[in-house]
Amino acid sequence: MTVVSRLAPPRPAHREAVLAAALLLSVAVLGFTVLLVINHRLGHDVRWLLYRWDSGNYLHVAERGYPRSLPYRPDGTPDYNRLAFFPLVPALIRALHLVTGLPYMYAGVLLSWCAAAVAAVGVHRLVRAVGGSAGAGYACVALWACCPYAFALWVPYSEALFSALLVWSLVFLVRGSWVAAGALCALAGTVRPTASVLVAGVMLAAGWAAVRRRDGRGPWAALVLAPLGLLVSWLFLGSRVGRWDGWFEAERAWGQSFDFGVGTAALLRQILLYRDLHPADDVRRAAVVAVVLLTALGVLALALDRRVPRPLVVVVAGAWVLMVGTPGSPFSKPRFMLPFLPVLLLLAARPLARVPLGVRVCLYGGGAVVSGWYAAGLLVLFDGSP
Repeated sequence: MTVVSRLAPPRPAHREAVLAAALLLSVAVLGFTVLLVINHRLGHDVRWLLYRWDSGNYLHVAERGYPRSLPYRPDGTPDYNRLAFFPLVPALIRALHLVTGLPYMYAGVLLSWCAAAVAAVGVHRLVRAVGGSAGAGYACVALWACCPYAFALWVPYSEALFSALLVWSLVFLVRGSWVAAGALCALAGTVRPTASVLVAGVMLAAGWAAVRRRDGRGPWAALVLAPLGLLVSWLFLGSRVGRWDGWFEAERAWGQSFDFGVGTAALLRQILLYRDLHPADDVRRAAVVAVVLLTALGVLALALDRRVPRPLVVVVAGAWVLMVGTPGSPFSKPRFMLPFLPVLLLLAARPLARVPLGVRVCLYGGGAVVSGWYAAGLLVLFDGSP
């Protein structure tokens, strides 16, 4: 009872939550409309768009389940397969399909939009939890909603659900609500393997609190809860093919093994020295360079700002290390950082909140149009996972 009363937000917070969700959905509607219009003008239907890349993998798992064997190439390396995709998103898509009767692809869109709205409320609440104003919270939500890779919040990808769980886990972590932070961290571990960064952040913060004997048994509960989702996901996916390391074997096909940044360094060298560049990839290559360098600067700025809690810095720094240290699809690196982006935007949101409203509306509206246009290039035109 004490915890509930302590966490229950005051009545004005409910209004702020509604406005934050409405702001994200408004920006998303504009960007998604641009994406759909361009997709239609290029002669594709909605189904073709919504089954592109990761969406198709999640939707196929929701419809047909996971494979029962691992395919291999002639050279003995694993071939691409859907066992690499974590289970909570396809499970929820299937549940929504069964409950609502919606086709799987629309159930996936509904899940992403609902999760994105919940994430937006969490982003606003996180800004408030670290001492930001309501205006700074709205600015952070809007900037996140109109970033170039925000399309992953509109389609049946895992980013929206993962963002919601990640951000709310951080909110509870900052508040010292250890059980809630650990439980949400565990759920995040059933959505994406990148939850390992959040798990590390929660466990480090909980371990430090436990060593200092603060907050009673709460930190110990967080230490137990935080890694459960990842462990369950790995064991469940491995059981589909009868081996405990089944997910790790499947993941080898996607080039996700940690190489300490060797692959990323080679990519950056290729881009910066203009080696073997294809004109169609220029924009995406520029985005990769910008994300790698700007994220590093953002982490440094967060670390130097004493108003930002250390666990937030640890989580974003860990995300940068994982992004740089894992080769995978190079053009997916900006999307990899999307769930962690609101933390980086904390510093930019504060001054932006003081800009005149008309300027902010133009910025958010223009950003939404650009994000929809950019999404069309990534999802419709380019050959390669965005």
